[in-house]
Amino acid sequence: MPDLLTPSPQRAGAGRRPRGQGLLARLAQARGGQVALTFALLAMPILFAAGAAVDYGRRNAAKAQLDAAIDAAVLGIIARKTNTITADMLDSARAQFMADAAKVPGVTVTSFVPVPIPGVSQVGLNATYTATVRTTLGNLMKVPTMGISGQSGSLRNVAQYIDFYLLLDNSPSMGLAATAADISNMKRVAGGCAFACHLLNSNGTENTNDNYNIAKRNNVKLRIQVLRDAVANLVDSAKSSMSLIQQFRMEMWTFSDIQTRLIQLTNNLDQVRTASGQIDLAYSYQDQRDNQTAFERAIAKMTATIPASGTGVTPLDPIRFLFFVTDGVQDTPIDGKMSNQSAGFKINGNRFISAINPDTCQAMKNKNIKIGVIYTQYLPLYDNDFYNAYVKPFENKIGPLLSDCATDGLYFSVTTNGDINQAMQQLFTAALSSVRITN
Repeated sequence: MPDLLTPSPQRAGAGRRPRGQGLLARLAQARGGQVALTFALLAMPILFAAGAAVDYGRRNAAKAQLDAAIDAAVLGIIARKTNTITADMLDSARAQFMADAAKVPGVTVTSFVPVPIPGVSQVGLNATYTATVRTTLGNLMKVPTMGISGQSGSLRNVAQYIDFYLLLDNSPSMGLAATAADISNMKRVAGGCAFACHLLNSNGTENTNDNYNIAKRNNVKLRIQVLRDAVANLVDSAKSSMSLIQQFRMEMWTFSDIQTRLIQLTNNLDQVRTASGQIDLAYSYQDQRDNQTAFERAIAKMTATIPASGTGVTPLDPIRFLFFVTDGVQDTPIDGKMSNQSAGFKINGNRFISAINPDTCQAMKNKNIKIGVIYTQYLPLYDNDFYNAYVKPFENKIGPLLSDCATDGLYFSVTTNGDINQAMQQLFTAALSSVRITN
């Protein structure tokens, strides 16, 4: 009889799976739930990472727009034609920034702080902002907003207020024909004379048969005409180059042995341009007196007329310039005594001829007035005994002495065939460059 308590080999194996197969079966039954759980656990950070990427993208786009807005607000102030930044201007910058920021979706500005940069020589503005931008999926993680901040700054040199005083030689020698070709034509139509003398009849009426009118009828251009055109162009350049409202003012004088103010100091440059049309050649005297170029009278008058030069930062404290245009030889009434009689020749009791004495300009320089000089070169007349006796001995000193009168860098010489207009433009450019403030 078999032992019922001891299983037989066949009974022991009946109905049982191998150990490895059972483990695989149980794993197969559990796989669906575990994978789902694992996927769920991995999906959440992936989802939040994707949401964060979207939110950071929105934040960066909003910041770019706000940075552009603050740049525009700052530059809008710096570009204004003024040397001062007022509280109203700061309010305007704030209003402009807030208006631009309101166009950015989901953004709330929390601060905008514009601060002028202190300084005398420069105009500057710094501004900062802070803001928030709403999130999307970040809100599920209790991060409803993301912060943004930015800043912008701009700085420029102050533009300076300048008064220009023009002192223009209109003595008879400025009736010289303007170029070699004009000189040749003038001699041809005026019996060998290169100068367009401007005369009055004995009754005070215009002498229409003088060389001045002969030149006009024959289209001979004179130095005085070129000077007139150059002044008109100077005014145009001043108008177009202003970076402040009413930045430049001008006053204009002509001189021979007498001095005439064509227009008083004004910021209405259109009026100055109109007045430049009055620049004309002085009349020669019937008694043939030639002492009609009085430097010392003219410079002394301008020294008394022009106030001391200022800083140029405000309209009440402008920098002041004298633009002095001349052919460089004074032939003047003596007026008691000359400052340097050894430099020239006393022709008779009331006539003195010489180059300029630079000391004449020193009193003006002592007032910090800058002097710009355009030398329209004196025409040598070697076939003239008077010229050879009284001008030729100092002809090589005319230009250097005028240069000594001028402020450094503000002297320009124009030859017979040269361009007075170009020299005037160069002087104006050099004048502006010479007064730029630097720290």
